[in-house]
Amino acid sequence: MCAVFGRLPKRILIIDDDIDLLMLLERRLDREGYAIETAASLSEAEEILTYFSPHLVLLDINVNGKDGRKLCWTLKNSKEIPPAKVIIMSGYDFSISRAVLFGADDLLPKPFSLDYLLHRVEILLEQQQENNPSVSDIIRKTD
Repeated sequence: MCAVFGRLPKRILIIDDDIDLLMLLERRLDREGYAIETAASLSEAEEILTYFSPHLVLLDINVNGKDGRKLCWTLKNSKEIPPAKVIIMSGYDFSISRAVLFGADDLLPKPFSLDYLLHRVEILLEQQQENNPSVSDIIRKTD
């Protein structure tokens, strides 16, 4: 898998209050070539979003007792934050249709396989690339 897609690395923000999982995901996604930022709280995530524009957000549904779906809604409806794909991670019995109501692009039930996570990340980033082509992509298509 190539996270760079011929350009700068794709940026991923991981938000989870499980520090062990946060560190595991950070190491694995970094090894795959992604630029990673992590947050262990929603307030920390909101601060990071002031200087880091992720292409994709991995968001736990329950972060220190706070509802991650609210941040998902904000990410998807904000005029100040560039569009990003969002994968909600949940250890609860939570349906994808309910996740979509908050704007999530995918739902990943915990526990999950890292290989499956990487597969979903790659697919969503490719979809984003197709929906938001860069100027160089547009030029290549017209040549």
